[in-house]
Amino acid sequence: MEKKSIHEKIFAVVRDIPQGKVCTYGQIANIIGIKSARVVGYAMAAAPFDIPWHRVVNSKGMIGIR
Repeated sequence: MEKKSIHEKIFAVVRDIPQGKVCTYGQIANIIGIKSARVVGYAMAAAPFDIPWHRVVNSKGMIGIR
C-alpha cells in the first residue's frame, strides 16, 4: 500500500471542505496530525489548480497573501 505525502493528505482535506465553508491552516494541520500550520500554508502555495485554496484561511479568518 502506497503512503500518502503530507501535501496529498492536506489536499484531500481541502477538497472535502464544503462549498461556502472555510477551514483554518491550523485546523487542517490538526486533522492530518501535524503541529505546524505553516506546513499547510506551504502546501497551499504549491497547490494545483483543482484545489479550492480559497477555502483555507488564517487564524483571523482571512486568505493569506504572500
